[in-house]
Amino acid sequence: MLCFTGKFPYGVDSKRRVNVPASAINELIREHKDSSLSSDNDSDNSKDNKNNNKNELKESDFIFHITRGPNDCLFVYPREVFVKKASRLNSHFGYRGTEDDEERRYFLETVSDAHPVRCDQQGRITVPQEHLEYAKIKDKVLVIGAVDHLELWNPDVYNEFIGQSSFTPKDRVRRYGWVEKDSE
Repeated sequence: MLCFTGKFPYGVDSKRRVNVPASAINELIREHKDSSLSSDNDSDNSKDNKNNNKNELKESDFIFHITRGPNDCLFVYPREVFVKKASRLNSHFGYRGTEDDEERRYFLETVSDAHPVRCDQQGRITVPQEHLEYAKIKDKVLVIGAVDHLELWNPDVYNEFIGQSSFTPKDRVRRYGWVEKDSE
């Protein structure tokens, strides 16, 4: 399972390129190796299968889908994650049809807005101009790991969004915490 975490400030260059954090690339490589090893073990337990070059990836092997998120940010999904999410949307709103025009609009906007992008050899993706405008991103971007996807934020918008809470970080830990409460 993927687990993107962290907060990374980057610049946006004149070609609209944004770095994908090295930790995210490493996580994708680890996930690929884990899935390749398990499929190799399922099909053949020979050592030759584990040592072949299909487990070797480079940045340019990764495809992401960029779409609009809530709160004036962008979601960047690895292709495999996006395909699963899009398939669920399609089964709910798409191919079976819906009587609700708002559901249909949501489906059409979501899938038509998702742009596939490939990492270059330096681990960068090119963000479509309309996406940068939506997220109010100009020359600086904050890349946030959000478990199964990355989020791209204008740093000022992110800080404003986080600062709008009436809770302090300590309050949020107490309220939502990492540890499940014992049930008695």
